[in-house]
Amino acid sequence: MEIMDKKEFEFLLKEGEGQFIEFKENLDSKGLAKEIVAFANSQGGKIFLGISDDGKIKGFEITNKLKSEIQDIARNCDPSIKVKTEQVDKILIVEVEEGTNKPYSCSQGFYLRSGASSQKLSRDEILDFSIQEGKIKFDEQLNDAFNFKEDFDEKKLDKYLGMTKLTRNIPIENILSTLNVVKIIKGETKFNNAGIL
Repeated sequence: MEIMDKKEFEFLLKEGEGQFIEFKENLDSKGLAKEIVAFANSQGGKIFLGISDDGKIKGFEITNKLKSEIQDIARNCDPSIKVKTEQVDKILIVEVEEGTNKPYSCSQGFYLRSGASSQKLSRDEILDFSIQEGKIKFDEQLNDAFNFKEDFDEKKLDKYLGMTKLTRNIPIENILSTLNVVKIIKGETKFNNAGIL
């Protein structure tokens, strides 16, 4: 990590909070975890500890114990997040890189950086985010539009089994489940997109 000089530090202070900068007056474990997760789920950023929201330098004593506590907070995110710390006078800067294993969460939930604030994601937003990040693949998604009783074609299954030299010696639903193209949910056979194709 490149060491921040005084001019860069002053520039960032004047710029204020935004998409990549967060000010925190003191160490609040839950608040810090939320910001770390939000930056890791976005494009990364820096958290300045010892600066009030309005950009006033408050500062505090920075110890190795404090730095270790910050590393523990980041490690306790799910999955674990690596952070780097840097000290400028009595300000501690926590640098969070964009995560490579999104989405990340902390005990308060999933967060995403949006402008100068970190927004908690709803259940549907988490699902959309997971799909966007490739954690839920298109071919594995269940497709409610396909009705097993009306749309399933046994002849196509027989043709596939013939090409793969597999025998049809167990019930159809079991064959499809073994091939990972359906899930049986509450007694109903649901095809995923790969199964439909």
